[in-house]
Amino acid sequence: MKYLTLLIAIVFSSCSSQKISKTFSSADFKVGEQPYYQEWTGGAPGSGSGVTLYFPTSVIEGHQLESVYFRGMENHSASFTSNDKQMLVTRFSFPNTDREMSLDPKNEYGNQAPQMEGLPIKLLKNEAVIAFEVDGKTKLVKLENITQKESIAFPSAPPQGGGN
Repeated sequence: MKYLTLLIAIVFSSCSSQKISKTFSSADFKVGEQPYYQEWTGGAPGSGSGVTLYFPTSVIEGHQLESVYFRGMENHSASFTSNDKQMLVTRFSFPNTDREMSLDPKNEYGNQAPQMEGLPIKLLKNEAVIAFEVDGKTKLVKLENITQKESIAFPSAPPQGGGN
């Protein structure tokens, strides 16, 4: 019985470190400081695609950012969108999923199986979690109902180096 009590105490203490400290909805922020995201696509072949997440600096309360979790991806950096330092931006690139598909299985040799990394937090498509450090402990803040803005399609760059 003593061991069972000890085991339960360990499990609960390890789970408590991953609890959400605060939850915000887009309506909790002033206009112009509401979190939103935009998907983007590169115009040149192989340039990729992804999503950019914008969120107010007030979310991290002036502390050091550790991680941003969004749509099954994780990023460890963010930068200010302008000199007023009201919004932070972080960019996620979608993995390249080019695979050889053929009726002949020999042609598909070399395709990699998809790798699903398990994030510590389950989120909906329009939710993000921001992790930052406070007094040596990780604090998690959840953003809900993040608005999607119109996608950006970057144009392809003209050929460089004096092509014909």
